[in-house]
Amino acid sequence: MKTRITELFGIKHPIIQGGMHFVGLAEMAAAVSNAGGLGIITGLT
Repeated sequence: MKTRITELFGIKHPIIQGGMHFVGLAEMAAAVSNAGGLGIITGLT
């Protein structure tokens, strides 16, 4: 799928992981990124 977001971030799917306190660790962000989305590490974790 090609959208403005996928082209801007160089990702396959327009899926962006939201910051989830105590859950948004590096492992989850890596899994989302490996699946083609944009993984985000929570700042408060």
